[in-house]
Amino acid sequence: MAQKSPPKLFSVQGLRTLVRTGMGPWPSIYQNLLHWTIIAIPIGVVAGLGSVAFMYLWQESTNFFLGYIVGISYPEPGTTVVTWSSSFPRILLLPVVMGLGGLAVGLISMRLAPEVQGHGTDDAIRAFHHKGGKVRLRVAPLKMITAAITLGTGGSGGREGPTAQVGSSFGSAWADLLKLSPKERRISMAVGLGAGISAIFKAPLGGAIYGAEIFYMTDFEPEVIFPSIMASVVSYSIFGLFYTFNPLFTAPLSIVSGTGLPPWTVNQLPLYAILGALCAVVGVGFVVIFRHIQVLFQTSTISRTVLPAVGGLAAGGLVIVLYFLAPWGGSFVALSAINVGYGFVQGIMLGQYLTISSLVPVLIVALGLAVVLRMITTSFTVGSGGSAGLFGTSVVVGALLGSSVGVTFRALVPGLVPTQDIAVFAIVGMMAFFGGISKAPLAVLVMVVEMVASYSILIPAMLSIFIAYAATGKYHIYSEQVDTRMDSEAHREEAIDFALKGIRVTSIMDARALSLDPHLTVAQSLMETAVKEQTVVPVIREGVWYGIVRRADLVKLDAETAATTTIYDLLVVPGAVVSEEASVAEAYQAMLTHSTDVAVIISTGVEMRFRGLLTQERVLGLIERGAPVHD
Repeated sequence: MAQKSPPKLFSVQGLRTLVRTGMGPWPSIYQNLLHWTIIAIPIGVVAGLGSVAFMYLWQESTNFFLGYIVGISYPEPGTTVVTWSSSFPRILLLPVVMGLGGLAVGLISMRLAPEVQGHGTDDAIRAFHHKGGKVRLRVAPLKMITAAITLGTGGSGGREGPTAQVGSSFGSAWADLLKLSPKERRISMAVGLGAGISAIFKAPLGGAIYGAEIFYMTDFEPEVIFPSIMASVVSYSIFGLFYTFNPLFTAPLSIVSGTGLPPWTVNQLPLYAILGALCAVVGVGFVVIFRHIQVLFQTSTISRTVLPAVGGLAAGGLVIVLYFLAPWGGSFVALSAINVGYGFVQGIMLGQYLTISSLVPVLIVALGLAVVLRMITTSFTVGSGGSAGLFGTSVVVGALLGSSVGVTFRALVPGLVPTQDIAVFAIVGMMAFFGGISKAPLAVLVMVVEMVASYSILIPAMLSIFIAYAATGKYHIYSEQVDTRMDSEAHREEAIDFALKGIRVTSIMDARALSLDPHLTVAQSLMETAVKEQTVVPVIREGVWYGIVRRADLVKLDAETAATTTIYDLLVVPGAVVSEEASVAEAYQAMLTHSTDVAVIISTGVEMRFRGLLTQERVLGLIERGAPVHD
């Protein structure tokens, strides 16, 4: 008979074989490297190309709707001079355009994929914890289209949502194609999420960490880090080929200069601590505002198809009101509250916002209004079902807040805070604000440092961001996050196994179980088992264990047969027999392996002496209570 030829390497079957078995007799560490390389690199390629495609769609949508129709010249980050302009009366079309954009998103989402509504990160987190990492592949292209429409028409939000969903949905689909386990599918989905973030923010290390940290409030997924780094390097490289490898923001010369002196002093550290605390307070306010507005829309009787249009109209109306009423800089306050807003962050970092007013109190009021307006417009846009992320808004709000704090300190203690240091407060504010409410402080710390290409601000950033993280407490912007891995359904079996391994069977077994002599008749035994209400009975003679009988086998005999049949005749030896030194985890696994609901505990000596019974009911009761059960 002819032997089957091995699968070709460059085929799905060949890749499946490599992923499952490795290549030849290599050490396990190299097999693991090959395993995750095969998984991670294609995810990185798709995440990178998806980010390029979305960036193009977003730019074209913004140029057409905001530029051509509304007459807004929108600023871009990564430049040394930031300008913006608006045209009256065309600016009055903004609420209408935002409303129509929301309606388009509502129609697409309700007809094709409801998951594209909202910021998307919660959907990925929910899929990780509760759906085995399953994300529908159709979500990716639809999310790119709806997010480009939402942001391009003026919706307030970030660009990370669609790119994260592109990566996570392909990671999930790729894992299914390779027939990976649910655990590996979850990792692949997280890797894709991190790779998408890495590309769009040009922050490969921070994005990789983000993909491991974002699922929890006080924990992270260590197994995601290694493949996420590989995928993030690939996605970042592909995105950079199309959109340059320059950092997202151009940092002021005072931050990137080669003088060797950091753009901060030790005496300023208490001021950065205050900034971190303030970011926490405003961050909690943002969470509360966003959740309340989101619930308001979710409980509304208005059709979900129309809700994003309502949110867009409301947000656009507020923008127009502030455009005309904000003191000295209504265009800055209003326009920084629509679209992504990174161009205004760039202007803040370069100090060009100082041209709004020469009066410090008015400047602080304008920045404060911009903070509040941005939080509200994002809540209306995303909370109503518009398709955009929350990271981008947090970057803008944090920069606005940081700069307002810097301006305040500059006015109060001019000798301690020179004008050029206000930009440092703006950058640190970006980190602290989102790091606090996202519960991903390490990832955000690394990402923003990469986004401005300077590690010189690391010390004040570390202080501010972790103060904000601690001070926000249980308030977090992603509602699907859980506290630790032990609280995740994805790790429930691991958590149970870990807990049960530390408990001996003797601590929860039934040591006083009724036992029967093998020479007793069934009729003699029925009365005793009925009183005890014991479904499984060990058979023992002179301390030596013979096996078990089940009461169900006893009661099915008629009276005549029961009078002549001995217990020995119905004796069975169950497969789930474990030593008294075994853990509950071992006993439970033995029950599952042998498809039985009871394990017999015997002594460790030469004679198999009966020690007790352990039922699945007792084990499950232990799991539910979270503490040992003692007789």
